[in-house]
Amino acid sequence: MTKKVQSVLLVNAGSDADVSSIANDGTFPALGVVSLATVLRRDHPDLEVIAVDGQITPMAEIEQLVRDLDPDILGVGVLATSYGNALRLAELGKNAGAVTVFGNDQATAMAERILRHREVVDYVCAADVGEFALSALVSAVKGERPIETVPELIYRTPDGLAHNRLPEIPPDVIKGSGGAFKTMILDAIPVPDRTLMPDNNWERYLDNYLNRYGGFHDDEEITGVTTMNRARGCARVKAPCHFCGIMDLSLRFSSPEMFWNDVRTAQEQISASIFYEAFDSMSSSPRWIKAVVDAKPDDIGDPKFFVYTQAAETTPRLVELYQKLGVYRVNMGLEAGDTRMLKVLKGPRDSLENNQRACHLFQDAGILIHGSLVLGGPGENQESLENTVEFGRWLIDNEMMASLEAQPLYPDFGALTGKWMMNPDLARQVAKERGFEIYDEELLDLMPAKYGTSDIVDFDEVSKDWCKIFSHSTWDELIDATHSIRSYAERVGTVTGSGRITQATLGSF
Repeated sequence: MTKKVQSVLLVNAGSDADVSSIANDGTFPALGVVSLATVLRRDHPDLEVIAVDGQITPMAEIEQLVRDLDPDILGVGVLATSYGNALRLAELGKNAGAVTVFGNDQATAMAERILRHREVVDYVCAADVGEFALSALVSAVKGERPIETVPELIYRTPDGLAHNRLPEIPPDVIKGSGGAFKTMILDAIPVPDRTLMPDNNWERYLDNYLNRYGGFHDDEEITGVTTMNRARGCARVKAPCHFCGIMDLSLRFSSPEMFWNDVRTAQEQISASIFYEAFDSMSSSPRWIKAVVDAKPDDIGDPKFFVYTQAAETTPRLVELYQKLGVYRVNMGLEAGDTRMLKVLKGPRDSLENNQRACHLFQDAGILIHGSLVLGGPGENQESLENTVEFGRWLIDNEMMASLEAQPLYPDFGALTGKWMMNPDLARQVAKERGFEIYDEELLDLMPAKYGTSDIVDFDEVSKDWCKIFSHSTWDELIDATHSIRSYAERVGTVTGSGRITQATLGSF
């Protein structure tokens, strides 16, 4: 396929109708499409590139943009909660003659199924760092390089599906050391040009943020909010949380200088004062945080950061580093209020005691907490569920939470939980090794046939099947617990949400 490429539209697909909102929906930008657009403009300066976030831009506006721009290439970021909207966009783009490419975690996990079922999708980019792959795809579509040289691209050929398993970052642009701790590898990704996203998107982010969280900033002016992503991965890379669907957890970093360059550029372009650093686990590398703190420019002002952190990794030293960096809020996956469930869901280092200790450390430091609770893990029972509900109340009663989410476990097919559903023999082996029970053997054996070929996944139904197979607590008990936690939080004005569930299934509370 060779064609002239003059315009590219990149869209982060918004959640499908009736999907329940999470606490931070629409308050921070989907930076991925902006970063992709930045590299395209650098490598293809004559290209018209627009990046749009469907989470805050109505679908009708995006559809009109597709018609008006008539893009030669349409790239769509896809999550499980946005797959329906992503397919609508792909169909519209294909009808307009665009080459269509899907990316992000859901597209990667379901790539083969998507390409087998959806003729409107030409390519899937499976790269975690997709900037260089997309730029290479543009060159390939223009006939400037073979399609076989585009890294981590999955596509149809006369002989079946092909997957170009090539390095996603060109070796000649990588800086720093190798191994798991790759100190400067992400310096290869340029600072995002946030002007490539429409001004009204940035205005909507700020409005949404202030409407939801403005009360935490009574003594300061918030002039802009943005996301940044100057480090990736997690210390649990070899033993991830069982429900984690992140495809690549290897630790990778930018230099401290690039971190602050990103901050300064966002300040200049969109007047950003609040930054969501999307490092999968900031607490996994205190050494890198210290290097960033030590490199902080004297004239950078007082930017505030919202970061991911883990209770098991939280220490007084880490909290002190966060304060020096300017962290005002942490996203902490508390997951449960029951030590047995925490060890099943996450690992041997996790416990209710560690959760409570971490919360106290952040509260004493004046750092706000966004937390989440996952209900219905392997072996969840009435006692463990009640412990988690009680823990949620403890968090609220002690005024520790800026926001709190609760939801039944969704077994992402890229996570260990999803792999257990798709491989009954593996599930039985793990259950025996880790001491949990399988409650419906016959249903477990049906899972590969039920979900193993279709690209359409009803995450309500998947979650309900998971519950029947692996949880002693019933689905109704999980929903009741979700309602109890969220309603208790909302009584005192705490922002709440639930992920990977439809509003119809969640119901009112």
